[in-house]
Amino acid sequence: MVKNFTQSFKQFCVLFVLLSLFGCLGGKISVSTGTSAPVEAGCGSGAWTLLWTMDFGQPTLSVMFRDASFGISTDLSGGIFYTEDGGMTWNYAATSGLSRVALEMNGNLIWHVGYGGSVTRSGDDGHSWQVMSSLPYGGHIEYMTFADEMTGWAVTTELRSFFITRDGARSWEKVDFPEQMGRPAAIHLRTPRDGYLLDTAGNLFVTSDGGETWDMLSLALPEGSSIPTLNHSAAMRFTDAQHGFIALNLISGGSGRVLGLRTEDSGATWTEVPLPVPMGMFHLTRDGIYLTHVDLIDHGRITVLCLMK
Repeated sequence: MVKNFTQSFKQFCVLFVLLSLFGCLGGKISVSTGTSAPVEAGCGSGAWTLLWTMDFGQPTLSVMFRDASFGISTDLSGGIFYTEDGGMTWNYAATSGLSRVALEMNGNLIWHVGYGGSVTRSGDDGHSWQVMSSLPYGGHIEYMTFADEMTGWAVTTELRSFFITRDGARSWEKVDFPEQMGRPAAIHLRTPRDGYLLDTAGNLFVTSDGGETWDMLSLALPEGSSIPTLNHSAAMRFTDAQHGFIALNLISGGSGRVLGLRTEDSGATWTEVPLPVPMGMFHLTRDGIYLTHVDLIDHGRITVLCLMK
């Protein structure tokens, strides 16, 4: 596993150095960032608007804000931190799986899983964490989504299968990916039976029966382009059966850019939406309103955007 991690990290560095988008990792966490408290005004629909940007103080691969004030961040050593003032201060809460961790929020519940497969959950806004179970896989688990308190998915890029829980992360069932699916890029479980898997080629797989059968759609990415293999290069949510949004990085011919894609017809067609951030890593709230971005030049620089009315 250590060898695979080292190889993946080297590939990550090579890819983004070639794109001139990766900076050095370093620094110590700042308890107080000095960031001005954000103003949450008019978020709900419309164009993506930058609310604020702050420096976490050390490398991070996974950050997710629920609104303009509350967020969860992780460091590469497995530390979990929470903020209640829009990133002005970060409070250490626990240490769990390290490296390329998966985060998910659904209401007041927050899930976390990292290298090693230990699944932890918080029901008090990140102040305390309970170990729920260990996944039947000890490598990296990079993506997690929960439709409600009981039903969730966990995905690794290292297997041709993923994991489903129906008892609140106490036990997990291994399920094969759709046959034509490539490397995972993003996932979303809208209801316990309605779910979505996106691969780096832009293929979208949709299930309405909890993963027993799948329909294959396409984002119709430009020829020769793809979503980078870096984890969290895309974030996807469907707010109902018709309406969905994906924030993603796109690389083609040695260059890259960021874009949003919106659908109003269940993924049959997609419309490009501008996003005012450089290439980076994304997390998106379940309601599709708040988008968290981690920069790849100044690694650890966090930006929060919302759909402004």
